[in-house]
Amino acid sequence: MTARAVRPILADAASRLEAAGVPSPRVDAELLISHVCGMQRNQLALLDELSAEQQQEFESLVLRRCAREPLQHLTSQAHFRHLTLQVGPGVFIPRPETETLVQLAIDELAVLRSTTERRLRVVDLCTGSAAIPLAIASEAGGIDTLGIELSPQAFEWAKRNVQATMPKVRAVDSTVGLRLADATTAADQLSDLLGLVDVVTCNPPYIPDGAIPRDPEVRDHDPAIALFGGADGLDVVRDVVVQSARLLRPGGLLLIEHGDEQGIAGNERGVPAVIFQAQGFEVPIDHVDLAGRPRVTTTRRLSIET
Repeated sequence: MTARAVRPILADAASRLEAAGVPSPRVDAELLISHVCGMQRNQLALLDELSAEQQQEFESLVLRRCAREPLQHLTSQAHFRHLTLQVGPGVFIPRPETETLVQLAIDELAVLRSTTERRLRVVDLCTGSAAIPLAIASEAGGIDTLGIELSPQAFEWAKRNVQATMPKVRAVDSTVGLRLADATTAADQLSDLLGLVDVVTCNPPYIPDGAIPRDPEVRDHDPAIALFGGADGLDVVRDVVVQSARLLRPGGLLLIEHGDEQGIAGNERGVPAVIFQAQGFEVPIDHVDLAGRPRVTTTRRLSIET
């Protein structure tokens, strides 16, 4: 095999990915070829040809992507806000939709920062790759965050990401800690933080057990522990709400991500309904993501118990 021009190789790969049902075939082909060549996608115009070795590596990746293995598993990277995170089998791939939750948390912390000089605390339950606490800590500044994760496999990915991102975190005087623990009993394991947390975030498993995810990348590759949340998808959410009531300061903010149909319109099958039924919280508010879909429910711990 000899060196070949990039353009026809790229066109052929995009065509095959499209035939395999990949949603963004041209982009994926460009990202894979960039990965093989060790360059950014916006530098591809500078690339004229692929060596025989590069062609072989690229072909292997294209075949795996045609089989609907996640792009992020092939490149070992997932982009989330300003971060590039390490991901792979055993950890949930962070989604753009979750950036809505992060922005709401950062906005809350900015308001708190204007009213107090003390260190602010954030606990992220079901932290997975640690995308949420790392984004918050590195963007908000002066924040102490803690990620809680039950899966040992996901926890290893989280540790790698914390280590890789720590220079950005320290540069803004923040910290990120991790604890291998169960989010559904978090308060029992965080006795030193009871009533002292300013913000609790959570992107829990919220797919009902009987539902089958449409996309093969999710169905066949995301870990089940990060996807399925009981018969109605809300089992973990119920426990998270109870734990958060113990962790949060009076007036502290709880943010929970949910599926499209689990917002206010979900009625008793929605996250807001779970909060309404719980003790010690204000009326919940639902927020949409950048696509206009219901995505995050927020509520505050009551300042005075009623």
